[in-house]
Amino acid sequence: MLPLLALGAGCATNARKPAAAHASKARPAAVVVFAAPAHAKVLLYEGVDDGVGWTCEGAQTVEVSSEGGFVVAKLPARTGNEKYAIGEIAIADGSERRLRPGANAKVPTFNAVPGKVTLVGGVKVLDVGEGLSLLPDPSVTRARAVRVLARRDRRISSSVAKGKVGKMSWVAMPDSCARH
Repeated sequence: MLPLLALGAGCATNARKPAAAHASKARPAAVVVFAAPAHAKVLLYEGVDDGVGWTCEGAQTVEVSSEGGFVVAKLPARTGNEKYAIGEIAIADGSERRLRPGANAKVPTFNAVPGKVTLVGGVKVLDVGEGLSLLPDPSVTRARAVRVLARRDRRISSSVAKGKVGKMSWVAMPDSCARH
């Protein structure tokens, strides 16, 4: 079953940039690295992944950008079943298109480990007829991430080389999450 994304106008009015995120005073921020289409803007939704489905936590989103095919996001830590989900992607093709999940489409979720740099994998977008599909990108490796990131930030590249490799899980996101 392919997770389908519907085309739509952007509606995440509560989006914030990662720099504006308020990290918990008790836990240091996390740095998460993942592959995404080059120059895309990605909206991350905060929520809870119970292993079967996704529950949004309010209308809070974080907007991050892909440079060179990778997103490097400094985020408030979220661990256990508290995760981030890729809720929307704006493809850098000159249009104002935002791709968001259709009702109960599976989307990738991941943790943000406090004080750590974590590579969590990657996503790719495929055109399928009138819609688009968001799929895992199996070509993402630690070596590829280190090589690409070394061109723009040697410190992050070094941290990815030595850091934790996490994993995205795919869960159904209710249509109501994308409508905030």
